[in-house]
Amino acid sequence: MSGSDDDRTGRSEATAGREERPPADRRNDSRTDRPTVGLQDDREGTVSSPEPDRGGTEPPADPGSRRNRIWAALLLSLAVVAVGTGGTILVAHDAPTAAAGAAVLGAGLGAAGLAGRTVTPSLLSTLEAAWTEHRPYAWFSAALFAVGIGIGVALYAAGVDLTELLLEMITEDFGEGELPGGGVDPVGEITFEPTASFFIANNTPPFLAAIGGALTLGLVTLLIMVFNGLLIGNVAAVLGAETGPVLILALIGPHGIFELPALFIAAGVGFRFVHRVGQRIVGSRDALFTKAYLARTAVLVVFGWLLLVLAAFVEAYVTLLLADVLVPL
Repeated sequence: MSGSDDDRTGRSEATAGREERPPADRRNDSRTDRPTVGLQDDREGTVSSPEPDRGGTEPPADPGSRRNRIWAALLLSLAVVAVGTGGTILVAHDAPTAAAGAAVLGAGLGAAGLAGRTVTPSLLSTLEAAWTEHRPYAWFSAALFAVGIGIGVALYAAGVDLTELLLEMITEDFGEGELPGGGVDPVGEITFEPTASFFIANNTPPFLAAIGGALTLGLVTLLIMVFNGLLIGNVAAVLGAETGPVLILALIGPHGIFELPALFIAAGVGFRFVHRVGQRIVGSRDALFTKAYLARTAVLVVFGWLLLVLAAFVEAYVTLLLADVLVPL
Protein backbone atom coordinates (compact mmCIF):
# COMPACT_ATOMS: atom_id res chain seq x y z
CA MET A 1 0.00 0.00 0.00
CA SER A 2 2.80 2.40 0.88
CA GLY A 3 4.41 1.70 -2.53
CA SER A 4 1.14 2.56 -4.26
CA ASP A 5 0.84 5.73 -2.25
CA ASP A 6 4.38 6.66 -3.19
CA ASP A 7 3.64 6.00 -6.86
CA ARG A 8 0.54 8.10 -6.72
CA THR A 9 2.45 10.79 -4.90
CA GLY A 10 5.24 10.77 -7.53
CA ARG A 11 2.78 10.93 -10.38
CA SER A 12 0.92 13.73 -8.67
CA GLU A 13 4.13 15.71 -8.23
CA ALA A 14 5.11 15.17 -11.88
CA THR A 15 1.64 16.21 -12.99
CA ALA A 16 1.80 19.20 -10.78
CA GLY A 17 5.18 20.12 -12.24
CA ARG A 18 3.78 20.02 -15.75
CA GLU A 19 0.73 22.00 -14.80
CA GLU A 20 2.84 24.65 -13.11
CA ARG A 21 4.71 25.36 -16.33
CA PRO A 22 3.24 28.21 -18.39
CA PRO A 23 1.50 27.28 -21.68
CA ALA A 24 3.98 29.40 -23.63
CA ASP A 25 6.87 27.22 -22.45
CA ARG A 26 5.07 24.09 -23.56
CA ARG A 27 4.51 25.63 -27.00
CA ASN A 28 8.18 26.52 -27.27
CA ASP A 29 9.16 22.93 -26.44
CA SER A 30 6.85 21.57 -29.11
CA ARG A 31 8.39 23.91 -31.70
CA THR A 32 11.86 22.82 -30.73
CA ASP A 33 11.10 19.12 -30.99
CA ARG A 34 9.49 19.30 -34.45
CA PRO A 35 11.74 19.31 -37.61
CA THR A 36 11.42 22.44 -39.70
CA VAL A 37 10.80 22.41 -43.48
CA GLY A 38 10.70 25.48 -45.71
CA LEU A 39 7.11 25.86 -46.88
CA GLN A 40 8.14 27.43 -50.14
CA ASP A 41 10.66 24.71 -50.90
CA ASP A 42 8.06 22.10 -50.03
CA ARG A 43 5.62 23.61 -52.49
CA GLU A 44 8.29 23.57 -55.18
CA GLY A 45 8.95 19.90 -54.52
CA THR A 46 12.43 20.51 -53.14
CA VAL A 47 13.93 20.64 -49.68
CA SER A 48 16.09 23.56 -48.72
CA SER A 49 19.72 22.51 -48.75
CA PRO A 50 22.03 23.33 -45.85
CA GLU A 51 24.43 26.19 -46.14
CA PRO A 52 27.94 25.32 -47.31
CA ASP A 53 30.47 24.47 -44.65
CA ARG A 54 32.25 27.54 -43.39
CA GLY A 55 35.50 25.66 -43.71
CA GLY A 56 35.47 26.21 -47.47
CA THR A 57 33.48 23.21 -48.75
CA GLU A 58 31.39 24.24 -51.74
CA PRO A 59 28.13 22.68 -52.94
CA PRO A 60 28.26 20.34 -55.95
CA ALA A 61 28.95 22.09 -59.25
CA ASP A 62 26.10 22.69 -61.64
CA PRO A 63 26.27 20.13 -64.50
CA GLY A 64 25.48 22.86 -67.03
CA SER A 65 28.35 24.94 -65.74
CA ARG A 66 30.67 21.94 -65.99
CA ARG A 67 29.69 21.36 -69.61
CA ASN A 68 30.23 25.05 -70.34
CA ARG A 69 33.72 24.74 -68.95
CA ILE A 70 34.37 21.80 -71.27
CA TRP A 71 33.23 23.78 -74.31
CA ALA A 72 35.26 26.79 -73.21
CA ALA A 73 38.34 24.58 -72.82
CA LEU A 74 37.74 23.11 -76.27
CA LEU A 75 37.46 26.53 -77.90
CA LEU A 76 40.59 27.75 -76.13
CA SER A 77 42.46 24.61 -77.20
CA LEU A 78 41.44 25.18 -80.81
CA ALA A 79 42.57 28.79 -80.44
CA VAL A 80 46.00 27.61 -79.29
CA VAL A 81 46.23 25.27 -82.29
CA ALA A 82 45.26 28.07 -84.67
CA VAL A 83 47.75 30.54 -83.21
CA GLY A 84 50.46 27.88 -83.19
CA THR A 85 49.67 27.13 -86.82
CA GLY A 86 50.02 30.82 -87.61
CA GLY A 87 53.42 30.87 -85.98
CA THR A 88 54.48 27.79 -87.93
CA ILE A 89 53.32 29.37 -91.18
CA LEU A 90 55.31 32.52 -90.48
CA VAL A 91 58.50 30.70 -89.55
CA ALA A 92 58.47 27.75 -91.96
CA HIS A 93 56.74 29.25 -94.99
CA ASP A 94 57.32 32.99 -94.67
CA ALA A 95 53.68 33.66 -95.56
CA PRO A 96 52.60 36.59 -93.36
CA THR A 97 49.12 36.84 -94.87
CA ALA A 98 48.31 33.21 -94.18
CA ALA A 99 49.89 33.49 -90.72
CA ALA A 100 47.72 36.51 -89.95
CA GLY A 101 44.64 34.61 -91.10
CA ALA A 102 45.39 31.70 -88.76
CA ALA A 103 46.07 34.14 -85.92
CA VAL A 104 42.75 35.91 -86.49
CA LEU A 105 40.97 32.55 -86.44
CA GLY A 106 42.70 31.69 -83.18
CA ALA A 107 41.78 35.05 -81.67
CA GLY A 108 38.14 34.54 -82.62
CA LEU A 109 37.99 31.06 -81.13
CA GLY A 110 39.73 32.22 -77.98
CA ALA A 111 37.42 35.22 -77.62
CA ALA A 112 34.38 32.95 -77.98
CA GLY A 113 35.70 30.63 -75.28
CA LEU A 114 36.50 33.44 -72.85
CA ALA A 115 33.25 35.30 -73.51
CA GLY A 116 31.29 32.10 -72.97
CA ARG A 117 32.82 31.75 -69.51
CA THR A 118 32.41 35.38 -68.51
CA VAL A 119 30.17 37.69 -70.53
CA THR A 120 27.82 35.47 -72.54
CA PRO A 121 27.52 32.00 -70.99
CA SER A 122 24.40 31.51 -73.11
CA LEU A 123 26.70 31.04 -76.12
CA LEU A 124 28.26 27.92 -74.67
CA SER A 125 24.90 26.72 -73.36
CA THR A 126 23.45 27.05 -76.85
CA LEU A 127 26.42 25.19 -78.33
CA GLU A 128 26.03 22.42 -75.77
CA ALA A 129 22.28 22.14 -76.45
CA ALA A 130 22.93 22.03 -80.19
CA TRP A 131 25.53 19.29 -79.86
CA THR A 132 23.29 17.26 -77.54
CA GLU A 133 20.48 17.47 -80.10
CA HIS A 134 22.62 16.62 -83.13
CA ARG A 135 25.09 14.21 -81.56
CA PRO A 136 23.28 10.95 -82.53
CA TYR A 137 23.02 12.13 -86.12
CA ALA A 138 26.70 13.13 -86.22
CA TRP A 139 27.65 9.65 -84.98
CA PHE A 140 25.38 8.14 -87.62
CA SER A 141 27.22 10.21 -90.22
CA ALA A 142 30.56 8.95 -88.91
CA ALA A 143 29.26 5.39 -89.23
CA LEU A 144 28.32 6.00 -92.86
CA PHE A 145 31.78 7.41 -93.48
CA ALA A 146 33.31 4.28 -91.93
CA VAL A 147 31.16 2.12 -94.21
CA GLY A 148 32.50 4.11 -97.16
CA ILE A 149 36.08 3.51 -96.02
CA GLY A 150 35.37 -0.20 -95.88
CA ILE A 151 33.97 -0.15 -99.41
CA GLY A 152 36.99 1.81 -100.66
CA VAL A 153 39.42 -0.69 -99.15
CA ALA A 154 37.39 -3.55 -100.63
CA LEU A 155 37.59 -1.91 -104.06
CA TYR A 156 41.35 -1.62 -103.71
CA ALA A 157 41.52 -5.31 -102.85
CA ALA A 158 39.56 -5.93 -106.05
CA GLY A 159 42.13 -3.98 -108.06
CA VAL A 160 40.30 -0.62 -108.33
CA ASP A 161 42.48 2.51 -108.01
CA LEU A 162 40.63 5.82 -107.54
CA THR A 163 43.62 8.14 -107.22
CA GLU A 164 43.27 9.24 -110.85
CA LEU A 165 39.60 9.98 -110.22
CA LEU A 166 40.56 12.17 -107.25
CA LEU A 167 42.99 14.19 -109.35
CA GLU A 168 40.45 14.57 -112.13
CA MET A 169 37.85 15.83 -109.65
CA ILE A 170 40.27 18.47 -108.34
CA THR A 171 41.27 19.71 -111.78
CA GLU A 172 37.70 19.73 -113.06
CA ASP A 173 36.47 21.74 -110.08
CA PHE A 174 39.22 24.36 -110.23
CA GLY A 175 41.17 23.92 -113.45
CA GLU A 176 44.94 23.81 -113.65
CA GLY A 177 45.14 27.57 -114.07
CA GLU A 178 43.19 28.13 -110.85
CA LEU A 179 45.30 25.82 -108.73
CA PRO A 180 47.64 27.85 -106.48
CA GLY A 181 51.02 27.62 -108.13
CA GLY A 182 49.47 25.05 -110.43
CA GLY A 183 50.85 23.76 -113.66
CA VAL A 184 52.29 20.67 -115.27
CA ASP A 185 55.88 19.63 -114.62
CA PRO A 186 58.18 18.22 -117.33
CA VAL A 187 57.00 14.65 -116.73
CA GLY A 188 53.35 15.58 -116.98
CA GLU A 189 52.52 15.62 -113.27
CA ILE A 190 50.12 18.25 -111.95
CA THR A 191 51.79 20.42 -109.35
CA PHE A 192 50.49 23.12 -107.07
CA GLU A 193 51.41 24.89 -103.87
CA PRO A 194 48.67 24.31 -101.29
CA THR A 195 47.08 27.29 -99.58
CA ALA A 196 44.43 27.55 -96.91
CA SER A 197 42.10 29.44 -99.24
CA PHE A 198 42.33 26.58 -101.75
CA PHE A 199 41.28 23.98 -99.19
CA ILE A 200 38.55 26.21 -97.78
CA ALA A 201 37.12 26.67 -101.27
CA ASN A 202 37.48 22.95 -101.96
CA ASN A 203 35.90 21.68 -98.72
CA THR A 204 33.14 24.22 -98.11
CA PRO A 205 30.83 22.99 -100.92
CA PRO A 206 30.67 19.40 -99.56
CA PHE A 207 30.14 20.87 -96.09
CA LEU A 208 27.16 22.93 -97.27
CA ALA A 209 25.88 20.11 -99.49
CA ALA A 210 25.82 17.75 -96.51
CA ILE A 211 23.50 20.20 -94.76
CA GLY A 212 21.43 21.01 -97.83
CA GLY A 213 21.10 17.30 -98.58
CA ALA A 214 18.25 17.33 -96.10
CA LEU A 215 16.11 18.78 -98.91
CA THR A 216 16.49 15.41 -100.66
CA LEU A 217 15.35 13.62 -97.49
CA GLY A 218 18.98 12.95 -96.63
CA LEU A 219 19.85 11.04 -99.80
CA VAL A 220 22.52 13.51 -100.94
CA THR A 221 23.91 13.70 -97.40
CA LEU A 222 24.16 9.93 -97.27
CA LEU A 223 25.90 9.77 -100.62
CA ILE A 224 28.38 12.49 -99.62
CA MET A 225 29.37 10.65 -96.46
CA VAL A 226 29.70 7.24 -98.09
CA PHE A 227 31.48 8.55 -101.20
CA ASN A 228 34.00 10.62 -99.22
CA GLY A 229 34.74 7.63 -97.03
CA LEU A 230 35.05 5.41 -100.10
CA LEU A 231 37.44 7.80 -101.82
CA ILE A 232 39.63 8.31 -98.76
CA GLY A 233 39.65 4.60 -97.95
CA ASN A 234 40.65 3.61 -101.47
CA VAL A 235 43.32 6.28 -101.98
CA ALA A 236 44.76 5.63 -98.51
CA ALA A 237 44.93 1.92 -99.28
CA VAL A 238 46.62 2.52 -102.63
CA LEU A 239 49.20 4.94 -101.26
CA GLY A 240 49.62 2.98 -98.05
CA ALA A 241 50.59 -0.11 -100.02
CA GLU A 242 53.39 1.89 -101.63
CA THR A 243 54.61 4.03 -98.74
CA GLY A 244 53.36 2.33 -95.59
CA PRO A 245 50.53 3.17 -93.17
CA VAL A 246 52.58 5.56 -91.03
CA LEU A 247 52.96 8.07 -93.84
CA ILE A 248 49.24 7.87 -94.63
CA LEU A 249 48.36 8.61 -91.02
CA ALA A 250 50.84 11.49 -91.03
CA LEU A 251 49.25 12.92 -94.18
CA ILE A 252 45.65 12.55 -93.01
CA GLY A 253 45.75 12.78 -89.23
CA PRO A 254 46.89 16.37 -88.51
CA HIS A 255 44.08 18.06 -90.40
CA GLY A 256 41.66 15.13 -90.39
CA ILE A 257 41.02 15.50 -86.66
CA PHE A 258 39.42 18.86 -87.47
CA GLU A 259 38.05 18.32 -90.97
CA LEU A 260 36.21 15.06 -90.34
CA PRO A 261 34.30 16.26 -87.26
CA ALA A 262 33.30 19.34 -89.26
CA LEU A 263 31.89 17.12 -92.00
CA PHE A 264 30.13 14.89 -89.46
CA ILE A 265 28.54 17.96 -87.86
CA ALA A 266 27.28 19.19 -91.22
CA ALA A 267 25.81 15.80 -92.10
CA GLY A 268 24.34 15.53 -88.62
CA VAL A 269 22.53 18.82 -89.12
CA GLY A 270 21.10 17.50 -92.40
CA PHE A 271 19.94 14.21 -90.92
CA ARG A 272 18.46 15.94 -87.88
CA PHE A 273 16.35 18.14 -90.13
CA VAL A 274 15.09 15.08 -92.01
CA HIS A 275 14.08 13.53 -88.69
CA ARG A 276 12.23 16.69 -87.69
CA VAL A 277 10.36 16.60 -91.00
CA GLY A 278 9.32 13.02 -90.28
CA GLN A 279 8.17 13.98 -86.79
CA ARG A 280 6.13 16.83 -88.22
CA ILE A 281 4.49 14.57 -90.78
CA VAL A 282 3.40 11.98 -88.24
CA GLY A 283 2.22 14.69 -85.88
CA SER A 284 4.66 14.16 -83.01
CA ARG A 285 6.09 17.65 -83.51
CA ASP A 286 4.02 20.81 -83.52
CA ALA A 287 6.40 23.01 -85.51
CA LEU A 288 9.14 22.21 -87.99
CA PHE A 289 11.09 25.38 -87.21
CA THR A 290 11.40 27.22 -83.93
CA LYS A 291 13.58 30.17 -83.03
CA ALA A 292 15.47 28.08 -80.48
CA TYR A 293 16.12 25.30 -83.00
CA LEU A 294 17.33 27.73 -85.65
CA ALA A 295 19.61 29.50 -83.14
CA ARG A 296 21.09 26.21 -81.90
CA THR A 297 21.64 24.91 -85.40
CA ALA A 298 23.23 28.16 -86.61
CA VAL A 299 25.72 28.17 -83.73
CA LEU A 300 26.66 24.54 -84.39
CA VAL A 301 27.06 25.11 -88.14
CA VAL A 302 29.34 28.10 -87.53
CA PHE A 303 31.40 26.04 -85.10
CA GLY A 304 31.68 23.22 -87.65
CA TRP A 305 32.74 25.58 -90.42
CA LEU A 306 35.40 27.14 -88.21
CA LEU A 307 36.74 23.63 -87.65
CA LEU A 308 36.86 23.28 -91.42
CA VAL A 309 38.81 26.53 -91.75
CA LEU A 310 41.28 25.45 -89.09
CA ALA A 311 41.71 22.15 -90.92
CA ALA A 312 42.48 24.08 -94.12
CA PHE A 313 45.33 26.00 -92.48
CA VAL A 314 46.74 22.82 -90.95
CA GLU A 315 46.46 20.87 -94.20
CA ALA A 316 48.07 23.58 -96.30
CA TYR A 317 51.00 24.47 -94.07
CA VAL A 318 51.50 21.91 -91.28
CA THR A 319 50.58 18.44 -92.53
CA LEU A 320 53.50 18.05 -94.91
CA LEU A 321 55.93 19.39 -92.32
CA LEU A 322 54.78 16.82 -89.78
CA ALA A 323 54.87 14.08 -92.40
CA ASP A 324 58.49 14.96 -93.25
CA VAL A 325 59.41 14.82 -89.55
CA LEU A 326 57.57 11.58 -88.81
CA VAL A 327 58.48 9.80 -92.04
CA PRO A 328 61.60 11.40 -93.57
CA LEU A 329 61.98 10.55 -97.22
